[in-house]
Parts: sequence; C-alpha cells; structure tokens
Amino acid sequence: MEEKPTLSIVVPVYNEEENVRPLFEKIQAVCEAIGETYEVLFIDDGSRDKTFSVLSGLSKQEPQLIVVRFQKNAGQTAAMAAGFEFAQGQRIISMDGDLQNDPEDIPNLLQKLDEGYDLVCGWRKERQDKFLTRRVPSIVANWIIGKVTGVPIHDNGCSLKAYRASVIKQVPLYGEMHRFIPAMSTVVGSRIAEIVVTHHPRRFGKSKYGLGRVWRVMLDIMAFKFIISVFAQRSTSEKTTLWQRLSAVLFKPKQRAFRVAAFLSLPFFVLGRILFGSANIVALSCFSLAIVLLTLGWITEDKIRQAQQETPTLGALAHFFIFGCKRRPIRLFGPVGAALFILGGVLPISSISALLSKVWNVAALNLSAILIMSGILAFCFGLFGELITFANAKRVKDYTVETFLNF
Repeated sequence: MEEKPTLSIVVPVYNEEENVRPLFEKIQAVCEAIGETYEVLFIDDGSRDKTFSVLSGLSKQEPQLIVVRFQKNAGQTAAMAAGFEFAQGQRIISMDGDLQNDPEDIPNLLQKLDEGYDLVCGWRKERQDKFLTRRVPSIVANWIIGKVTGVPIHDNGCSLKAYRASVIKQVPLYGEMHRFIPAMSTVVGSRIAEIVVTHHPRRFGKSKYGLGRVWRVMLDIMAFKFIISVFAQRSTSEKTTLWQRLSAVLFKPKQRAFRVAAFLSLPFFVLGRILFGSANIVALSCFSLAIVLLTLGWITEDKIRQAQQETPTLGALAHFFIFGCKRRPIRLFGPVGAALFILGGVLPISSISALLSKVWNVAALNLSAILIMSGILAFCFGLFGELITFANAKRVKDYTVETFLNF
C-alpha cells in the first residue's frame, strides 16, 4: 500500500473457511463508505481447514487485505496481539471472524471513539447464542468482572471494539486476556465507553467456546484484579484508604507488590500472635506463611523492577512462570492451593481425625493448619507469578508467524 492507512480492522480467524470471504466483502463495503484509507488484517491462527487458502486467493485481488498466518494455533489473544502489533492505523477495530459481529457497526464505534475515548466496547444486548451454555455464564462473568475490577462493562467478551492505537499497543495481551481488555486497559489509564451493537446467529462453522472455560475465567478475574491493584495508574484526585496512606509512609511509592504482600501477611502475623503458646504448630504455620508472603512480595517487586529496566535475561523465576506455567501461573497453582485448603478444612471432622490419630499418630488440627496455610501459599504464589508474568509480557511472544501476505 502506497499510503499509510488511518484505519485498521483486525480479524482473528481459526477454521472459518466459509466466513472469511463474505466478512471481508462486508468490511470492505463499510470502509469504502467511511472514506478513509484502511487495511484489513486477517490473523489466521493456524487453521486446519481452507481458511488460509481462501484468504490467500483473496489477497491477490485486494491490496487492502493483509493476511498473517501462524505456524500453529496460539489462541485468540495471541492473534489479537499480533493484529494490534502489525496494525498501522491510528484507530483500530477488532471483531470476530464468524460473521456474528456486524461491520455496519464500525462507523458508530468510530464516532464514539472520536468523542474523546480510548476504547469503545460493543455490547451484544440482543445476543444470538445458546442461552444456558453461552449467555448465562457471560452475564454472570460480566457482573463479577464489573464488581471486582470497577469497570462496569456489560459485555467484556464482545470482540467488536474500537481502540486508539497509541493506547491499545501499550496493553500487554497474553493467555486469554482478550476477554479482559476493558479492565486491563485501565492499567494505562484508558477512557472507556460502550455502545449497543448488532449480533447475528452463527451460520457456518462451530463455536470455539463452551462451559469448560468457566473455572478458568473465575481464576482469571482474581488474577486480573491483583494485577490492576499493582499496575493500574492512580489519579491524583482518587480517594485513598487508611491502609494506602499508611503504606505510602512505610514503603517507597512504587513498591505496590510489596505493599500487597504486607497487607496479605498482616492477618497471619496477628493470628500467630493470638495462638502463640496454646497452639504452637498452628501459630508457627501462621508466622511462617506471613514471612514467606513478605519474601515473595520483595522478590516480585525486584522482578518487576528488572522487567521495567529491560534487563537482557528473564531470570529463572520469570522463565518458570512464563514458560513452565505457560504464562498463567494462577491456573496451575490456583487449583492446587484450593485443593490443599479444602483438604485442610475437612481434616478436623471427627471420623477423619480419629483415623489419622490411629494411622499416623498425628493431630488432625496441626495437619489441617499446615495444609490450609500451604494452600493459601500456593494460591498466592500463583497470584504473584501473574504479576511477574505481566511485567515481562512485552518481552515474550506467544506466536510464531509463518506467512505474511500483502504486508
């Protein structure tokens, strides 16, 4: 393209051979009517059908169509991250590749964006999906996300959004984080709006989502709230709590991860002091957990600082969280921590307690305390791992590009 486009349309696709051609034609018609220079980026996430073949043939006829093909399937978040990275326009539109989003909504999104917002989210108010398996979980998840993150968006999962490129390119995306773009964009201080958009029933192909992701979304919500509490920009006019004012005096202004660790460890220091003398193993477990949490917070703070200084190597801990945990430490340590916590909670039951005393000659209460504290520690280890992963997100790519067409 001789002239740099001012508008970029990003469309991640995976096995959508029947949808990509009619979708491009609809996008093209809308963009021609808008009258701006534009580009349409289809990110083929390692499709196994004829999606790339269709796009390849179409790209030979349409210079505005750019096709990026991954070597293997990397997920929708990786595809969106690649689209945002390669997009040249000052304004970017993202949308699904299944024809359920309507390109006719693009002008309305852009108009709202031009009112001074950095991100405009589509709201599928009349969503055309299965009620029990898609709509009900979405309603519940969106309500929880709004309450936890403080970003009251009706439809976080709608891919049809408009972005100011200078803002969205700063937001790290990985590990299915595309569902939380509105919440994560607050990290860079985005101004967010929402408009109702059209939603069509799927005509071709199969949905890539189901109820199996619900538990992952719940873990993600907790992790993202944790990330926002540490990385989000603070307004100078924002009201502060007593803890925030106290921690500002005790700690350096930028030591948010250590502040969180101190906040989490304080109840265990207090509980350990209360129980000291009468339940020594329980008290020792509380003190040990508090000290380990403080140490974990200090290490996390150091790793965040190293990431911000762009040190040449990731370090063993960051490497483990990013590659060993596949970028999502909470999904590995969250279930482990929850299992240990629940197991510790049921041990004091009389029948189980009596059995333990006979078999291992161990007090059920002591073992219960150790398991509960271990579960809390495992869960927190996953949460602090998310902070380290997020801090290093821009240094690692989740995808490998195999082919560029018209780029």
